Amino acid sequence: MKSNEPEQADFVLLGSYPPREAGKLLERFHKAGIAFRTQPRSPPPEPRPTVVIDISVDSMRATEVAQIHRDLFGDGLPNYHSSFFPEHRNV
Repeated sequence: MKSNEPEQADFVLLGSYPPREAGKLLERFHKAGIAFRTQPRSPPPEPRPTVVIDISVDSMRATEVAQIHRDLFGDGLPNYHSSFFPEHRNV
């Protein structure tokens, strides 16, 4: 799935989300005109949902994306499958 993305947009992985959370994010990104890409995948064998959705967003809209993420999910740590929040990576 792709939004109406600009041709030259650089995309950065925001994270991997269960379908319900992904839907909330994508709805808000669409309303804000933020380009995104999605890729459904099966997570590693863990006690998690059976499918997660990787969401990548236009890197030029990082401030807006971060605000939408905070509005929806609070200031908690982002998921660790994300390159969007490098300061919180578990390296």
